[in-house]
Amino acid sequence: MKTIHHREITAQALNPYFAADALETVIVANLGQDAMRYQFGYDHFHYDASAFAAGDAYIDEMRRSALDALQHGDALPARASFGRLTHTAQDLYAHSNYIALWRELHPEAEPGETDPQLAVLLKDSRLHSGRLYYPLEALSFIPALKSYVIPLLPRDSHAWMNIDDPSRPNYDFAYAAAVKRTSLEYRLIAEKLTAQQSAQFTGRLFQLETSPIFHPKTKMQNHKSEGL
Repeated sequence: MKTIHHREITAQALNPYFAADALETVIVANLGQDAMRYQFGYDHFHYDASAFAAGDAYIDEMRRSALDALQHGDALPARASFGRLTHTAQDLYAHSNYIALWRELHPEAEPGETDPQLAVLLKDSRLHSGRLYYPLEALSFIPALKSYVIPLLPRDSHAWMNIDDPSRPNYDFAYAAAVKRTSLEYRLIAEKLTAQQSAQFTGRLFQLETSPIFHPKTKMQNHKSEGL
């Protein structure tokens, strides 16, 4: 996905859960995965070159890192780890043929019906993602050269396979799957957190402080009232 679309997907999926400043920390970490230094030797960051096992392992590692940070009360590194894993998760649908395979099974479906974690597809031997054929592939990122370079690249190249923007076939399906997967990844972390950790993670401490469920003074007052 291009930067603008990673931002849109992450915001759409996580706005219901995160305060604005906390969400921005997540988004910045997500976008940082596309830094130039991560374009060489980091296929697992983007599920490129069919690095599915390595990509899955990276997501698991970042999830553990986020949970560990929250266990120690460190919300900022937790959000950063979470942001990184959301980038990788989103790229599965933009950089592989997962969506094409899903649409073979559901040719009449709407984008919003896309299942981002259909086990039969994740295990399908036909599942693959684009390779980056450097140095020629790098030229395809230059708008003035793109139309000249892409025909010279193999069909399994990133340039041919990516669904990185709305001009590409099946973009709406890739977008919808990425939103769903991002929300799922949040829930996988959230279900392991205490109320205090969740509030720190999402930056919505005010909810913790004002809720009668969690406010210590309110609970004490309720107990006293019940004893009268």
